[in-house]
Amino acid sequence: MPKKKRSGFTLIELLVVIAIIAILAAILFPVFANAKERSRMAKCTSNAKNLGMAFRMYADDNSGRLPCAFVGWVVPTGGPDWCGSVFTGSPTVNLETSAIWRYSGRSRRIFTCPTDERIAPTQVTPVTRDYPISYSMNWELGAEKTKPQCGGRDRVAIDTVRSQTKVLLLIHEGRQNIDDGCFYWAVGNTDAQNKPSKIHYSGTTACYLDGHAKWLGYDAFIKERDSSWWDPTR
Repeated sequence: MPKKKRSGFTLIELLVVIAIIAILAAILFPVFANAKERSRMAKCTSNAKNLGMAFRMYADDNSGRLPCAFVGWVVPTGGPDWCGSVFTGSPTVNLETSAIWRYSGRSRRIFTCPTDERIAPTQVTPVTRDYPISYSMNWELGAEKTKPQCGGRDRVAIDTVRSQTKVLLLIHEGRQNIDDGCFYWAVGNTDAQNKPSKIHYSGTTACYLDGHAKWLGYDAFIKERDSSWWDPTR
């Protein structure tokens, strides 16, 4: 009698196929994860650029001056800060009351990086995963001279700034750092707060006063900061 043809796989063949699939998955998974994070970073950069445009439109309607960087500096004089902080001991945020809300196309999505969605900031009380901002404004651009923290400095008119390509407007702060919408930086600052983040590939995204947005590595941001490039009066 002729032998029957064998059908199916042996156990060893199945194990070999499974091993090959596992190896391919291990190789490809980081590639796909990296591509996904690259996409989120690109969206973050786009958000920062769109917010920068909203700031510009606000300035056009307000004698060239930008909104206040921190609600604690406009209380009790009134008026919203740039992102709609509600100062009750620890800031919360209501975007619909922000100074640039109507200039932003009333889009909540451009205020938050996709990497931060549904992640609670550790410095905000009460802790909430719905915290609606990822970006903080350079305090030097949105200071109030009546407040001692600002050293007598007032909000700067954009047209008086000579190096607009170097002056930071907004920076993406990571969820471990952000506690309001104000980036109160200082040369040589060693505190955990108000330092550039490492949220995207050991760096973060930012928008500058001239409107361009980009990613920079952490060390490059520190170099810019300590060179006082972000000071609009220099």
